[in-house]
Amino acid sequence: MAIGGSTNAVIHLVAIARRAGLPLALSRFDELSRTTPFLLNVRPSGKYLMEDFFYAGGLPVVLKALLPLLLADNVRDASCWNDDVIRPLEVPLAAEGGLAILHGNLCLGGAVIKVSAASGHLLMHRGRAVVFEDHADLHRRIDDPDLPIDASSVLVLKHVGPKGAPGVPEWAPRRCRPAC
Repeated sequence: MAIGGSTNAVIHLVAIARRAGLPLALSRFDELSRTTPFLLNVRPSGKYLMEDFFYAGGLPVVLKALLPLLLADNVRDASCWNDDVIRPLEVPLAAEGGLAILHGNLCLGGAVIKVSAASGHLLMHRGRAVVFEDHADLHRRIDDPDLPIDASSVLVLKHVGPKGAPGVPEWAPRRCRPAC
């Protein structure tokens, strides 16, 4: 949460827990994100590159910054060489972590989003959602000039998570008209 990590990590950890017969709800990740400051000023959630993260001190510095929240003796001596890349706990990029769990009529079982990488105007939307049931439906309808879509519409592609497609692939239309 402090580094705005991969949304896939949530999916995989839940799957591993289920396989091991351990309870791990999506809501736990939301709780952790809401209580963990977001510290890493690295793309896609910030302005720096992973190389800058490495030269700023890397993961040991992040873990050291999180010592009040974690307890990790093996990072006490880590040194941060650029505190604009890896923010101190007292000066985070955001008060909450980089991921959030969503619930609603389009994701009854829950969904995960990397809020740290989303533009602020995307975090709250009221308006049309154009829903595609699967990848085939997306390709069948996306270029239809009668598709009820404009620049303020949100496109939703369902059934492409760990159960809907192998390996949680990144889906994108071959081409998309300018409104989307």
